[in-house]
Amino acid sequence: MSKTDKTLLWMTLSLLGIALTLGLGAVWLSIERMDLAYDLRKMEESLGQKEDLATKLTVERNNLVSPYRLKKLAGQLGLGVAAPGQIRRIAKQ
Repeated sequence: MSKTDKTLLWMTLSLLGIALTLGLGAVWLSIERMDLAYDLRKMEESLGQKEDLATKLTVERNNLVSPYRLKKLAGQLGLGVAAPGQIRRIAKQ
């Protein structure tokens, strides 16, 4: 086997090793990209659920503190407008 044949063999093996390494790197990057896409989708779904819950809670809060409901509830509990002399103010010190 001549020196050029050995050199050609080593170059071929080196190029084959480099090609294999680049191929494995491409596969690994593709897997990582899919994992990130999956995580992103889960976070987007979680965010959507939390936004929906926040909207529902805002509507519920507005319903609970509506003047109509508070007036009706005060009537059921026997509460009314304060008469003169019922409210006393205490001065801050």
